[in-house]
Amino acid sequence: MNNTDTTAKPKNKKRKILIILLIAFIVIAALLTAIYIRVNPTWRAAKLTIEQSDIDYHVQNVDPDGATVSTRIAPPEGYTRISVDKGSFGEYLRNYPVLPDGVKLPVYDGSTMSPYDAAAIFDISLGDEGYQQCADSIIRLYSDYFYENKQYDKISFQFSNGDECSYERWRDGHRMLVLGGFSMEIPAALSDDSEQQYRNYLKEVMNYAGTISLQNESKVIPVSELKIGDFICNDSHVVMIVDIAENDKGEKCYLIGQSFIPAVCFHIVINRAENETSAWFTQKQLEQDSFEVGVYTFNKSNIRRWKDGF
Repeated sequence: MNNTDTTAKPKNKKRKILIILLIAFIVIAALLTAIYIRVNPTWRAAKLTIEQSDIDYHVQNVDPDGATVSTRIAPPEGYTRISVDKGSFGEYLRNYPVLPDGVKLPVYDGSTMSPYDAAAIFDISLGDEGYQQCADSIIRLYSDYFYENKQYDKISFQFSNGDECSYERWRDGHRMLVLGGFSMEIPAALSDDSEQQYRNYLKEVMNYAGTISLQNESKVIPVSELKIGDFICNDSHVVMIVDIAENDKGEKCYLIGQSFIPAVCFHIVINRAENETSAWFTQKQLEQDSFEVGVYTFNKSNIRRWKDGF
């Protein structure tokens, strides 16, 4: 009896060790799987609804047949669009396709909203989870411009915690592990330069960047220095200068674009100041201590340029 007991104890001990090792393996495998899924987001396009509005807002200088920003919205009388370089971000935005005139604002969840503040709506895709909001839509346009021009080294954005997320490193298989306000880069995938992986990268950036990170990556500029691609940003909202026109006196006016919550297609904001219904905001308006773009209020210290600008 004693010999049998002595032999059984090592066997039981080995069995316990094997069970512990198996449990540990399962826990580690589950943890690694969870981390892999967490750091490898998948972008999916939302199914947008294009629906004609039954309200006509009579926006000035709008050609319903125009299929791009520049052909849809003409400058005000006496103004001419400023010159832009071929291949520039300004030319990119001017040639951006727009949805048919008079449609409602498409929302990421398939619903629509009244186009009350929209003079023209960009024909732009949205992710199906509603993360392409105000700052995200501007990041998307910046990034898409660089991507389409193969300037991959310029596709890099800060998260709100200040950490950098680079597309080139993402494409090489590096990912960002985010836990609360902490993030770190880890190797977690194979190299992949597909467009799907680029969209996956943008989804990650949009999830962790915002108005705060755009402010951290930009500097305040005077109204007189505004260029296409600059933006107006406070802690809760951001809009972008999409186009600029100028008259013989050197006075300028601006097309301003935005998205917001819930995520809707980026669109040109209608200027309703002084009971006018124009797509253009004047330099005089933006020089005021406080001014409104749509339903949002800004001041001169909110006028900013991202990195070195465009």
